[in-house]
Amino acid sequence: MIIQVIQHDPLLPLGYIEDWANENHYEVNTARIYEGDPLPVDEQFDLLVVLGGRQTAYETDNYPFVVEEAEWLRKLVEEKKSILAICLGSQILSMALGGEVRRMAHMEIGWHTIYEVEEARQHPLLQGLPGEIRLFQHHQDFFSIPERAEKVYYNQNCNNQGYVVNDNILAVQFHPEITPVGIEEFLAKDQIYEPEEEVLVQTEKQIINDEKFADGREYLYRLMDNYKAVIRQPHEV
Repeated sequence: MIIQVIQHDPLLPLGYIEDWANENHYEVNTARIYEGDPLPVDEQFDLLVVLGGRQTAYETDNYPFVVEEAEWLRKLVEEKKSILAICLGSQILSMALGGEVRRMAHMEIGWHTIYEVEEARQHPLLQGLPGEIRLFQHHQDFFSIPERAEKVYYNQNCNNQGYVVNDNILAVQFHPEITPVGIEEFLAKDQIYEPEEEVLVQTEKQIINDEKFADGREYLYRLMDNYKAVIRQPHEV
């Protein structure tokens, strides 16, 4: 398998996805948008992973790469490419498919429980995944569910946490890929926010000391195994 990665931010790398790929001896190629890398010309990859970033998807004057990337993603969806889009990646994909990205009234930072929509449990990419899991979040923007997509995840803080398109595309607002080392490096260099009383924004100590990293790794590995199985099958449109 060949995995193509779109990385928007040096503080948000592949994390557990890279571990899974290495353990399976898969090829990983990365376009680092923050360094000015172009989008891949060679599209002979099996899976595209579009990572998160601290940029704002709808501020296209400040981040003009979003427009080109959205057009490219739209084309890949039509070509039935398998895609995993995370955080900023999920927002750009929503825009590519006619959805919107808007600002929430609050930030959601730290470990928060997300829930699977019951009707989504038979989706090929969600097989064997828990219907309820606590995973890392870091966002204040959220996507709308595009018309051709199906909502699969939600929580009380942000109603739209994930969606699928066809049988081979999943977009999520949360970060199942993040590792303990990745969290520490991110928090060391990212802006520190004041914790909120309603615990939508957790303290740095709460985030680093959380015991849910293993759950995130298990979720991510099972998800990637599901992608591997789906890629071997013809894709439904």
